[in-house]
Amino acid sequence: RKYTAIVSLEQRQHYKDDFNAEYEEYKNLHVQVDKINKDFMQFHKQWKCLVPSSEAYQ
Repeated sequence: RKYTAIVSLEQRQHYKDDFNAEYEEYKNLHVQVDKINKDFMQFHKQWKCLVPSSEAYQ
């Protein structure tokens, strides 16, 4: 486990700095994943409306 229980203000600040250093990248990745998820949900919705024997379904 990388992070142990916080026992000092210095340790707390170190953890906070680590979090803040990575948080912007996390937010950007989250936006990308969310967009991809929405795209797949839209594709699935469209796919459900297709007739199984149609060329578009294949």
